[in-house]
Amino acid sequence: SIDDVRTINSVGHVWTTGDRLYKLADKYYNDPKLWWIIAWYNSKPTEGHIAIGDLIQVPLPLERVYSLLRM
Repeated sequence: SIDDVRTINSVGHVWTTGDRLYKLADKYYNDPKLWWIIAWYNSKPTEGHIAIGDLIQVPLPLERVYSLLRM
């Protein structure tokens, strides 16, 4: 639910040239395969939906995100 999503903390990242969702996932989650969590959280299904200068939120902690996705 929207209320559940509001309980997740996030770190902001300004999208720049060369950024990729898998790179952010690797940096924050140590697993590039979790790129889809960042995409889901930002309602940006692909990198083509993100423009240079957009503020992307990386949801943290990962354990909290997982617990909400399992509900």
